[in-house]
Amino acid sequence: MGPKNLIWQLYRAFLLIIIVPALLFTWYTTRTFKKFFITNTIDGLTERAYQIGSQMEGYIGRAAPGVIDSLCKVLAKNIEMRFTVIATDGTVLGDSEKDPDSMENHRNRMEVLAALSGKTGLADRFSYTLNKQMVYVAVPIYRSEALTGVVRAALSTAVIHRELYKMYGRFGIGYFLLAVVAALVSFFISRKISLPVNSMKRVAVRFASGDFTGKLTPAGCVEIDQLAEALNEMATRLRDTIGSLTEQNNRIDAVFSSMVEGVIALDNEQRIIAINQSAVELFALPSKPEKGTWIGAVLRNAKINEFIKRVAERGEALVDEAMLTTDQQYSEGADRLLQLHGNALRDADGRTIGVLAVINDITRLNKLETMRSDFVANVSHELRTPLTSVKGFVETLRAGAIDDREEAERFLQIIDRQVERLSTIVEDLLALSRIEQEAQAQGPQLQCTRIASIISAAVETCSIKAAAKEIRIDTVCDAGLHAELEPALIEEALINLLDNAVNYSPNGERIVVSAGIGEDGRELRLSVADNGPGIAPEHHDRIFERFYRVDKARSRKLGGTGLGLSIVRHVALVHKGRVAVRSAPGEGSTFHFFIPYQRSNGREVTS
Repeated sequence: MGPKNLIWQLYRAFLLIIIVPALLFTWYTTRTFKKFFITNTIDGLTERAYQIGSQMEGYIGRAAPGVIDSLCKVLAKNIEMRFTVIATDGTVLGDSEKDPDSMENHRNRMEVLAALSGKTGLADRFSYTLNKQMVYVAVPIYRSEALTGVVRAALSTAVIHRELYKMYGRFGIGYFLLAVVAALVSFFISRKISLPVNSMKRVAVRFASGDFTGKLTPAGCVEIDQLAEALNEMATRLRDTIGSLTEQNNRIDAVFSSMVEGVIALDNEQRIIAINQSAVELFALPSKPEKGTWIGAVLRNAKINEFIKRVAERGEALVDEAMLTTDQQYSEGADRLLQLHGNALRDADGRTIGVLAVINDITRLNKLETMRSDFVANVSHELRTPLTSVKGFVETLRAGAIDDREEAERFLQIIDRQVERLSTIVEDLLALSRIEQEAQAQGPQLQCTRIASIISAAVETCSIKAAAKEIRIDTVCDAGLHAELEPALIEEALINLLDNAVNYSPNGERIVVSAGIGEDGRELRLSVADNGPGIAPEHHDRIFERFYRVDKARSRKLGGTGLGLSIVRHVALVHKGRVAVRSAPGEGSTFHFFIPYQRSNGREVTS
C-alpha cells in the first residue's frame, strides 16, 4: 500500500481523535442511563406495589375474593402495570388482567417467597399466564403488624425495552450529528494544514524543474510561514547559483566548442565524458558519440588508444604523434598526421577521474615544414648552380683567359646567361612574395574587366618568343565576357602558362588560349592547351609546387625557374580559385585556371 495524501492522514487522525472518545462516552452514557432507567422502573413498581398494598390492606381477609379482584382491575385501569394480590398461603385473591380462579398457587414464586419473609421480592422471568417476559416486584402487606398478604406489581420487559430504544435512538441521532460535525471540522482543519504543505510541494516541484518564478505566501502559521520563507530563500539562492553555473558552463562549452583542436574527456573506464565538434570532424565520425560510449568503439586507431591507456596508467602529461590512415576514417580522405597531448583529469581531492586528450591535426604544418625544407634546398640548389658557374668563369678569366679575346667573350656570354637566370629566379621569387603579401594585406583589387583584353595582352607579350619557334597562338573567348578580378595578376598567370606552353611545344605547333563560364555558372575558366610532350599523372599533384620540375635538365636548358606554375597557383588562391591540369605523355597538356565568377551588375567595364 502506497503512501496517502497528507490531508487524508490528518483527516483520519482528527476523526479518530473525536469519534472514538465520543463513541466511548456514548457507550458509557447509554449503559448508565439504561441502569438508571431500570432502577427507576423497579423503584416505580415497588412504590406502586406499596400504594396498592395500602389500599388492599383492609380488604384482605375481610372482603370476598371477587371484591379484591374487581378492585385490582379498577386500580390498574389505564396503567401498563399488572397487579396481583396474593394471600399468605399463595392463593391469588385478585389480578388486574386475569381471573384469579384460573391462576395457580403463587406461594413458590421467588418474589412471593421474599415478600412473605418480610422483604421486597424482585424477579425477571417469563410469564406463562401472559405469555411474555415480565419484571416482578412483590411487597408484604401488614395489618396491625401482622402479615396478611402480598401485593405484586409487574411490568412487561417490552415496555422497558421500548423506552430504552427511544433513549438509544436519541443518543444515536446525537452521536450521528456529532460524527457529521466532527467529520466536517476534521476535514476543515486537515485541509487548512495540508493546503500550505501542498502549495509548498507544488512550488518545490517547480524549483526542482528549474522554475524559480513562483513564491510561497504566508499561511498564518508560524512554523509553516518560517518554512515557506526558508524555501523562498533557498529558491533565490538556487536560482543565483544555477544561473552562475549555467553561465560558467556556457562559457566552458563555448570555449570547448570553438577550439580548433579535437578534445576528448574520458573517465577511468575510457568512456566518453565529453567530445567537441572539432574531434568529431577530425575523425570524420558520422555523428557525435553519446556520453558513456567506449572510446575503442569510436576510434579505430591503435596508436591513439594505446596513448590514452598510457596516460591513464601514468597519470601524467604525455605528448606523442599518430598517423590516421584512410582506412581508419569513416569517410575517404588523405592520411593525416596527428599530434597527441594527454593528461590526467583530477577531482578537487586530487584523485584521478579520467583522461583529457587534446588532438591536433599537424598534417598541413608538417607538409609546410617539408615544403619549407624543400624550398630552402631547392632555392639553395637553384642559386648555387648559376653562382658556381659565374664564380668558376670569373676565376678562369682572372687566371689569364681574359687575354684571349675570343674565349673571354664566350665566358662573358655564359656569365651573362647565368646572371640573367639568377635575375629571373629573384624576380619570380619577388613576384610570389608580392602576391602572398597582397593576399594577406588587402586581397586582390577587383575590377570589372573584359577577359578578351587580358588574353590579348598576355598573347602579345609572348608573341615574339612564339614567333621565334613558328608557334601560332589562337584565342577562343567571347568579346563581351567580363568578370570581377585583378587584371595584372590574371595577365601574369596567363603569361606564365603561355611561356611554359611555348617552351615545351615543338616548332610549328599551335597553342590555344580559351575562356568561358563553367556549366554551373559559378566559375570563370581560363585554359591554355599545347601539343607538347605531356606530363605523367604521378606529377600532376606536385607540378604547382615551387621549383618542382618534371624534367629538370630540359627545364634548365629552356631557362625555366620552376616557379611559373607556383605563381599561377598563388594567383588563383588570391582570387579564391583553383588550378588543374589535364595531360598525358605524348598527348600535350591543358592547364585550367578557375576563379569565382561574378557578374558586373551594371558596373563600368574596363578594357
